[in-house]
Order: sequence, then C-alpha cells, then structure tokens
Amino acid sequence: MSAKKIVILAAVAALAEQASAFNSHRHLHRREPKYGAVHWVTVWTTATTTIYDAEKTAVSGPEHVANYAPVQAEAVKPTSNAVYLKSEAPAQPPAPAAQSPAPAAQSPAPYAPPPPPEVESEAPAVPSPRSPSAAPEAPKTTLEIQPKPINSLLQPIAPYVPPLAPSVAPSNPSGGGNGNSASGSPGFSGKRGLAYNDASLANNFDDQCNGCSGWGYNWGSTPQGLSSKISYVPMLWGNKPEFTKNWHSDAQKAVDNGAKAMFSFNEPDNAGQANMSPQQAAELHVQYMNPWGGKALIGSPAITNSGQAGQGIEWLGSFVKACDNMQEKCRIDFCVVHWYSQPEYADTLYDHIAKAHKVCGQKPIWLTEFGPVDAGGQPMDAPAFLKTVVRKLDEIEYLHAYAPFMCSAGKLMSSANQLSAMGKAYADVS
Repeated sequence: MSAKKIVILAAVAALAEQASAFNSHRHLHRREPKYGAVHWVTVWTTATTTIYDAEKTAVSGPEHVANYAPVQAEAVKPTSNAVYLKSEAPAQPPAPAAQSPAPAAQSPAPYAPPPPPEVESEAPAVPSPRSPSAAPEAPKTTLEIQPKPINSLLQPIAPYVPPLAPSVAPSNPSGGGNGNSASGSPGFSGKRGLAYNDASLANNFDDQCNGCSGWGYNWGSTPQGLSSKISYVPMLWGNKPEFTKNWHSDAQKAVDNGAKAMFSFNEPDNAGQANMSPQQAAELHVQYMNPWGGKALIGSPAITNSGQAGQGIEWLGSFVKACDNMQEKCRIDFCVVHWYSQPEYADTLYDHIAKAHKVCGQKPIWLTEFGPVDAGGQPMDAPAFLKTVVRKLDEIEYLHAYAPFMCSAGKLMSSANQLSAMGKAYADVS
C-alpha cells in the first residue's frame, strides 16, 4: 500500500509542478526529502485508505463496513474512538439507505394513472342516453327562439302536472276584464286570461288587478281551487289514460258549473308535449271533444309557432284537412296558438295569429301561451314589451282571448302575494 501511495503522490506532485511551471530538474530535486514523503504517506495512509475504500466500495455497502471495522480492532484504541468510528460508519451508509426509500416513495405515483381511465369510462356513458328518439326533442320544444322565421321552440318551463283530485268548479263564473276589444271573448267580459298551475297565485293576481282576468286555465281538467270570479276552461292535455280516463266526468262538472269553453290537446305538434300526428289528433278530438259541442265552445289543439316541417301552422293545416276528410267532422269553434320569441320579433306574433286564422277557416283565435324570451330561450322580464303587445292584441278583432305565460312566482308574480313588474304591466294595461 505504501509503494502504491508513493507512486500516486509522485504523480500528484508532477502535475502540481507542471501547473506551477516548474522544470523537471527541480521536480526530481523535490523528491529527495524522503522524511517528508514518508511522513505524508504515513499520515494519509489511514485517512486516504478510509476515503478511497469508501469510494471504491460505495456500490456495496456491506463490504465497506466489513473492511472498515477490522482496522479499528487492530488499533486497540480507547472505546471513545470506537464509538466515534461507529458513529461515523452509520453516517456514511444512510446516504444510500436514504436513496433506497426514494423509489418506494415514488411508488404511489402509479396511482395517478388509474383515475383518468375511470373518467374516460364515464364519458361513453354520456352518449349512451342520447338515443335517436331523445335527440329530436331539443328542437321541438316550446320556448326556443330563432331569427325570422322561427324554426324551433323550447319546452315550457311549467308543463302540465295532472291534478291529484277534482275540486269544485265555479258555480257562476263571471269576471271583469280590462280587454278593450269590442268583440271580447264569447261569454267573457274581456280577452285577458291567466295560465296557472297554482290557483292561489291566480286568485291573488286577480284580486290585485281588480278582477282583470275574465278566464283562466291550468293545462288540466279541474280548476283546483280557482276563484269563482274567473271562468275556468278545462283542457284535455293529451291522449294518455291519465288524461282521458276522467275527461268526460270532469268536462261535465265544468259545464254544470258554467264553463263556456274547452281546450283540446296541448301542442301535439311538439314531440316534448302531447306529440300526435294530425290524423291521430283529429280522430281523438272527435272522440273526446265532439260530445261537448254545443254545450261549450270547443278549441282546436294548441300549436307552437315552430317553423319546422310538420310543426306549427303546417301541423294545424294538416289537422284541419284530416278533420275535413273524416266521416264525422271535428267540432271546432276556435283555434288555439302559442308563441315565444325575442322581443325584437314581436311582429311574428301578429303574423302567426293571422296565419292560424286563415288556416282555421277564418274562425276566431285564442292565444293561450305567449311571452318574450332571451337568446337562450329563457323567459325575459320585459314589461314594456308586454304592454305594447297586449294593446295590439286587443285591437285584433278575431283574437278572442289571450294569456301570457304564466301566473307564477318569477313571472307575473314576484312572490305568492306580490305582482312582478311583468304582472303589473299586464294588470295595468287599459
């Protein structure tokens, strides 16, 4: 080991001399003091051996410790040195030991990938509900708006919920409406009406506008507590048993209590509502509505203002033709329409009413749902629009009745007892 170290020291000295620009003569001369050389070798033998072996055996921790321990045993130094060396020995191994847990600490990282696959597995579940039948519903609803001409409608926010049980209808319906049209509505004091789900709200509205509502309806066949001051109009919403099974008994009660009119199906041209073909609607109209002809005014099925093929005015025309081709004709005293759009397209409302009047054989028109909506198809708070439109509706002689959508909190009412800005506009128009 000493010879080996001498060679190394000689090499180191040579490099140092070259770096200091020493010549070879002085370099050889420097090697002669062997005491210094031997002294350095003796001192550094222990130090460099420990460091050198540690570096050489760093790859193998156990060998390094085994080589290091015997050296201390031969020295037979005081136990204090042994303790010192043992404390040093563990201080070296922890470096590799500390690195070994590092991979273990990184092992949890693989758990990150599993979540993404689970999210992806849910993604396919989204398209699965989109069956071919569900896709067409979006453009066939009631409250959607589009630029002229209006091509599709958004579904009403408050669709009809079948009443749980019939209630007593008004005995002597009467009302003091504010509609200014000379023709008014047959049997009503005015054109103005209320579309409601909660009869208490309709009653509160009528009380606060001093009986401005001549008539009202709730998409059902029983009034559900509507005030006797408001003439109730029953509706046969659709062709499902839940609507048809009690229709004749409910219609009879309504007539017995003074009902002046009845409505046929609600938006059969809309896949999201009654959803019927013109021919089917004509046959069912004859079956369920014709028996009440002459006892009350009978309305046609209510149509949307959709411009899509087979909807809106086009559907109404096909319905009228189907009725004309049947052996027993449909009893129809007036035609019913709905309209929703942005305020800037208000002129399409009057055009819609005029077209329905023509297709319906010049019969009167009832506008039983209408309202302004925003670009997203949501109802708007537009009092000025409502005032302007109501005044013009009163001027259309063949329009016998109208009702905005609808008497509920957030629309014509701001709360159970307070009229909203829209409600006040509707109540105050004169």
